[in-house]
Amino acid sequence: MKPMNERDPFKIGLVAIVVLGIVGALVVVLSVANFGTKTYTAVLEHTGGLRSGEDVQVHGVSKGEVTGIELDEDRVLVTFVLDSDIDLGARTEATVKVATLLGTHYLEVNPLGSGELADDRIELANTSVPYNLQDVLESGADALQELDPELLADALSEMAGTLGASQDQIRPALEGVARLSEVIATRSDQTGALLTAARSVTDQLAESNDDIIGLMSQTNLVVTEVTARREAIHRLLVETTELARALESIVESTKGKLQPALRDLSDVMAFLNQQDDQLKRVLEVMAPAVRYVANAAGNGPWLDLFTDPPAIPADDTSCRLRGDC
Repeated sequence: MKPMNERDPFKIGLVAIVVLGIVGALVVVLSVANFGTKTYTAVLEHTGGLRSGEDVQVHGVSKGEVTGIELDEDRVLVTFVLDSDIDLGARTEATVKVATLLGTHYLEVNPLGSGELADDRIELANTSVPYNLQDVLESGADALQELDPELLADALSEMAGTLGASQDQIRPALEGVARLSEVIATRSDQTGALLTAARSVTDQLAESNDDIIGLMSQTNLVVTEVTARREAIHRLLVETTELARALESIVESTKGKLQPALRDLSDVMAFLNQQDDQLKRVLEVMAPAVRYVANAAGNGPWLDLFTDPPAIPADDTSCRLRGDC
């Protein structure tokens, strides 16, 4: 192998240029390529302030980025990338929303419908943009022309003087608004999740509208019935109170008699507790005897007795003893 100082400098320079070109192309491709994402297009009436590089959110969570905005006749085509694990149905919607009061925006994508999104394109019928101040100004241009310029100038001068006199109070208010917008920007994910949860609650309430109305009707019937029977309930409470008072007076009047009776009952219980073993023994011995008596008297109004002779003499012996055989 020849050393570098003996090789042709022209060939070495040509190879170095080719290698640098390939490396530069690879850098450009890697910077443009989006791995693990998929590119979609949304057709908007106008941009609504949306810019390239701003977030694309799904249910309040950042899942992509706006990569390009271009004009197509009287519409705007917004190109954005989204994580490939998110499936967009045939009725997917896209909305441009304001992220902060300072003018930042984001594209909210709401996957809807079954199947797949045709041509990876969200049509104009399924997109919406925020409130456009320019349209309002254009619609109000004719009304502004009818205003008295001198009177308007005097009003503006007066307003400027008022604002100048109260600038110490206005500045903290504006600073508070700026801090509030920063907090909202940093908590955009949580705010989106909160709004999504609120929307779920409202959807659930809307679906349960008939049940809620029925429950309210039943509650109204209960209240009506309770109102109708208020007098009966009041009378029941009054009579219950009178009964309680009567029982209290009876107990009070018989206290002297109840105390000896309770004392005697306590003595009887104490005696029974002391004779507990003997009572158990009596019951154990008496149980077989009672069972035998029940078996003997169970066939009729007599007792079946079986004994061995001569406990009971035979019939012929009895007649001989009587002398009538």
